[in-house]
Amino acid sequence: MRRRYLLILPFLLTACTKGQGISLRPFAETWGTPYEFQVCHGFNCTNRTPVALDRSEWENILKPFRTPAADAAEERNKIAQYVGLIETTVQQKTGMKPDKGEARTFERDQDQMDCLDETINTSRYLHFLEKRGILKWNEVADPVHRGYFVDAMWPHNSAAVKEKATGQRYAIDSYYRDNGQPADIVALEKWLKNWSPYRSGRPDRSSSR
Repeated sequence: MRRRYLLILPFLLTACTKGQGISLRPFAETWGTPYEFQVCHGFNCTNRTPVALDRSEWENILKPFRTPAADAAEERNKIAQYVGLIETTVQQKTGMKPDKGEARTFERDQDQMDCLDETINTSRYLHFLEKRGILKWNEVADPVHRGYFVDAMWPHNSAAVKEKATGQRYAIDSYYRDNGQPADIVALEKWLKNWSPYRSGRPDRSSSR
């Protein structure tokens, strides 16, 4: 996958500055609604598979929000759970192979998702919540980006939210975990410093909220 990043380096250098991520406009046709949309996979949304959820499936995915969040942090934790639930349902509905964290089997499995696929998909799922009026404490933010090779970091993108009261942005990073696990929620300033849940050699969830 890193070899393929070299091919899009010019795009990343021109499109992403100071944490600004990819533009979602080229992928607008994948957006849809919870009842009919497309899931991106196979690197940079090269492959787009149709998904159709029925009302019962969608309501089950929303179960973390059945109890209102008491504050912004709790709402972000619910968002993380929701991302895992919708990923599980999408994988089951499409019959795709489960996506592995960090696209570990990418070269031989086009059902895998690199960080661009994950960013597009997770941003779409966040907008579903916003359009439903579910988010009270946070709002969907533009995707975020880090890494330009020249700064000794590999390019990486993530979906994001912004806390309404403070303006603090958080990466909603679904790339590092296997399909169906809650997304990592990381304050943007920390995420931009090459954050990874495995940077210390072991999973890090305590610092991802």
